[in-house]
Amino acid sequence: MRVRHFTTMLLLCGTAIPASAFAASQSDDIAALRREMLEMRAQMQGQITDLRHELAKERALRRKSELAQAQPAHEATEGAAGRTHAPRHAAPTPVHATRSEPATAVASTRSAPGGKPATDVTTVQPHTVPSTSGPVQLVSASVRDAGKPSNPQVAYDTHLIPPPDHGLNMSLADFRRASRTAETVDIGGIRIGFPAGRPTIASSDGLYAFSVGLVMHLDLGGFPSSGGAAQGQTGRFPKMNENARRLRLPLTWRYGNLLANLTPEWGRTVDGTAGLYEANIVYSGIHNSQFTVGYYQPRVTMQDSESSNGFILMERASISEVVRQIAAGDTRLSVGGRTHQKRWYLGAYLTGQTYGDRTADPTVSDSQMGGLLRVAGRPVATENVDLHLGISSTMSFKRNQTAQGRVLSISDRPEIRLTNERLVSSGTIADVGKVWAVGPEIALRYDKAVIQAEYYHIGVDRNADARSKGPAPNLGFDGYYVAGSYTLFGQPRRYSPKDAAFSAPAPKEDVDFWNNQWGALELVGRWSVMDFNSDIIKDMPASATGGVRGGVQTVWAGGLNWYINRHFRIQLQYSHINATRSQTVGSVNTKGRSIDALGSRIQAAF
Repeated sequence: MRVRHFTTMLLLCGTAIPASAFAASQSDDIAALRREMLEMRAQMQGQITDLRHELAKERALRRKSELAQAQPAHEATEGAAGRTHAPRHAAPTPVHATRSEPATAVASTRSAPGGKPATDVTTVQPHTVPSTSGPVQLVSASVRDAGKPSNPQVAYDTHLIPPPDHGLNMSLADFRRASRTAETVDIGGIRIGFPAGRPTIASSDGLYAFSVGLVMHLDLGGFPSSGGAAQGQTGRFPKMNENARRLRLPLTWRYGNLLANLTPEWGRTVDGTAGLYEANIVYSGIHNSQFTVGYYQPRVTMQDSESSNGFILMERASISEVVRQIAAGDTRLSVGGRTHQKRWYLGAYLTGQTYGDRTADPTVSDSQMGGLLRVAGRPVATENVDLHLGISSTMSFKRNQTAQGRVLSISDRPEIRLTNERLVSSGTIADVGKVWAVGPEIALRYDKAVIQAEYYHIGVDRNADARSKGPAPNLGFDGYYVAGSYTLFGQPRRYSPKDAAFSAPAPKEDVDFWNNQWGALELVGRWSVMDFNSDIIKDMPASATGGVRGGVQTVWAGGLNWYINRHFRIQLQYSHINATRSQTVGSVNTKGRSIDALGSRIQAAF
């Protein structure tokens, strides 16, 4: 190092001493300095690589420990840490970290007088992830009303399941924990990362945040055989068709435990029309609870409680779809909430009309009022076995008042959205009083296999005006399904107490053909029945008894779900559909039909 000081002195005196006297020596010194700089650069790159490895190990260990916990995590006491800034220097400062408990020592290498590298050590809390470039902004550990996180077994950051198909509703405590284990970068007090797998900009303490998601379901397929055409029946069942089933852009604004969600929708059954999926405000400040007001999808059955990003098949069973039409479903004005613990779930909402009802029918003069209640328990919860028991109920106290009076019309397509035709339906029932549905839920997971079933009875009460016009009995419709799945490889479906339903499988490793990594693959199947016949006697016209001959639809379906990674999935599905004759769907199904369908879905979710 003395040689370096001597060389520096000579360079400073260069104006007084002829350069030709030591030109050769100067070239040698410059070459030596360059060699030293290259060595230092290589050393710093190695330190940065070591730091990245240490951070990856720390995240993996934290995720493993959280998954192993069976009880809600208790965060360490926070408060006195405040904010700490790493030393700033004129040149970029490489960082090296080694893990220690309860804190992590972060070493910052810089040039000290005399040319020797010096090390500044900053103490960082275990959850802090320093940036590898620019000044490091450490996170404040104390924010009011943060609460405590949910059960780590089901928190977003402990899963590789697809992100939700709606705006975020996690509490501030869950959001913070998700941010700690997500890929995040802190820049000048602003945190940019992917908590819950969703691109998010947040303040360093998580109090303010804005998230942008994506739900994209692109369907492709058709009907190799549609039956019935030779018998004079009509209907559009194309050999090949395409549909953007869901095109959503979930937007979430957060301030603490208050969230505002706005999700436009460009998909639905027939794509090409813009609409709204949700617009609501959520309060999540009570442990394991969310309270919502606004346009929302209140969850009423077990299948309705699953995210569409994790559906076993491309669509819900018909009975689940029909039940949610009564007083739930997408974009329903809702006031209520849900809460859960490891062993139980409770959800209750008061609901009104759906978004756009008055546009679709300008004659609406009095809005619908209804509600729903869902209660579920988990009597068995072990590493390899989960047993779910529940009951769902919903009621429309009064229907929308229109120019036709208070009417009811419920139906479903043949459990695939590649056609807009319906094979069975209730038809339009006039002079309706209350409409209700109730039924049990049961599901069992054993290791990689899941089987679940639901049954619902739908009741339609007629009012006095209906009876004054002729036979008008109270009507009843029924439906049920049994579904199963088996994860061939990857992480199998897990029970989610916050939804009282099973989440999607998860790839333990992203697909990488060159390294023999294949994501997750699931084999699925379902048998479902939807019966719209009520109060009919053999071949008598339904009008003679006041009943409905809406037909009985039976669907056998099976397929494969391939999860390429957390954000992308491919579904393949085959369905065989049988429907008895119906008097409520026009000429589409007057004598009964048997139809085969092939479908596929490409899914992206953020």
